[in-house]
Amino acid sequence: MTDEVGPTTVACGCCGEPRPAEDVSRLGLHPEIAVCGSCLHNMAGRVVARPAITPIFAVHDMAAAREFWTRAGLRVDEYSPEYAFVMHGEAEILHLDLRADLDPERNAAACYVHVADPVEWNRQWKEQGLPVSDVVIEPWGMVEFNVKDPSGNLIRMGRND
Repeated sequence: MTDEVGPTTVACGCCGEPRPAEDVSRLGLHPEIAVCGSCLHNMAGRVVARPAITPIFAVHDMAAAREFWTRAGLRVDEYSPEYAFVMHGEAEILHLDLRADLDPERNAAACYVHVADPVEWNRQWKEQGLPVSDVVIEPWGMVEFNVKDPSGNLIRMGRND
């Protein structure tokens, strides 16, 4: 059972570490159990039927990439001057790999990020001045938007309704 540690902190039901409430997920059939993003990521890598995938984006300017993802409300952890991890709480979203010869106009890399509330993500990113598209409901049922980072990487975010 998950212990409430403070008004906005919850102990992870797996590792026991106190985490901000927004960085844990409650289990559907057992909402009294909360698991942090780090433990979820670790568990996802062990589930054969649903492998965890972390995209690696080439970036032509690490400082510009760091600034973009920080404005998006995510944390950028530098591994080296040429490599970094983009984090949402304790979960890895993607990696950044410096490639100074990358041409952003010719970059065709893309990823799809599934989120519970794409409208809220879109609103927050617009408030930060990121070049996001409007949210659309696709004929196949996805509620989504997209954005390109300074290196031309396309990020589509949404959920299936």
